[in-house]
Amino acid sequence: MRELHNLQTRLAYRFTDTGLLKQALTHRSATGTHLERMEFLGDAVLGLVISEELYAKQPDADEGMLSRMRAHLVCRDSLLTAARQWALADYLTVGKGERDAQGAIKAESILADAVEAVIGAVFLDGGWQSACTVVLSGWGNMLAEERQPDGRDAKTRLQEWTQAKGWGLPEYKVEDLGVEASPRFVATCYVQGREMGAGRGNRKKSAELLAAGQAWEQLSEQGS
Repeated sequence: MRELHNLQTRLAYRFTDTGLLKQALTHRSATGTHLERMEFLGDAVLGLVISEELYAKQPDADEGMLSRMRAHLVCRDSLLTAARQWALADYLTVGKGERDAQGAIKAESILADAVEAVIGAVFLDGGWQSACTVVLSGWGNMLAEERQPDGRDAKTRLQEWTQAKGWGLPEYKVEDLGVEASPRFVATCYVQGREMGAGRGNRKKSAELLAAGQAWEQLSEQGS
């Protein structure tokens, strides 16, 4: 199916058994084998992938901080962000009454459940490494903007730095490349009028956080 081909392109993964993907895209309100068992598996896989990534990339975070970061990254809002990135609503099979007059899925929970089911399907089809690749691709921007162990995100940390130096606030210029572009937004961070960092993201906030992080790294390297 062309639709499944397009979705697999978004996922950056090709299924050997597309039947697994079809099941992951079938809500229990529709006829046929539905996604609930895969959702159960995908929830566990997602949590472990995120846990492993945080453990490796946040060596200064204690158990409590790691737990809070993981909880934020696997919450419904994060699942919905991945669903939008994959345009998952376009591929779901749901029962009558689950879409509105414009064809949109009415309940956000359906989209969130489907994301976990798709992750479970990837794990069943391609194993652990394939699941890791799909999750880290879908969560890349969210992981990049996640709060640092000191409790501050990149923009807050940079702002506090520049204010302490008497430099005023960092400035951000954001370019919207349009809904067809991926990533959609390009942000540039300026400190005292100098371009210090740039970032790209599917959300304006993601792009700005990446730009702020790059600016912070440059300033740290310069010993400012």
